[in-house]
Amino acid sequence: MITVAKCRDMQEAELLKSRLESAGIPAFVPDTLSWYDGLVMYMGGFRVQVSDEHAESARQALQTNDNRSDET
Repeated sequence: MITVAKCRDMQEAELLKSRLESAGIPAFVPDTLSWYDGLVMYMGGFRVQVSDEHAESARQALQTNDNRSDET
C-alpha cells in the first residue's frame, strides 16, 4: 500500500477516499480505528492509501481534483 495523501481529520480523508473510488481507484483509510484513541492526530493525521499499482493514477486524480477546486 502507498500513502497518496495525509489529512488532518477523518472527514477530509474520507472525502479524498470517495474521490478516488469515484474515479475507479480502490482506496483505504487505515487509521480509522486508531482515531478513537486520539493518538493519530498527534502522529501525522489520517492516511489515504491505495495499492502500488494504482499509486500514480491516484496521485493524478487527486491533483486533477485540486486543480479544479482552484478554478472556482
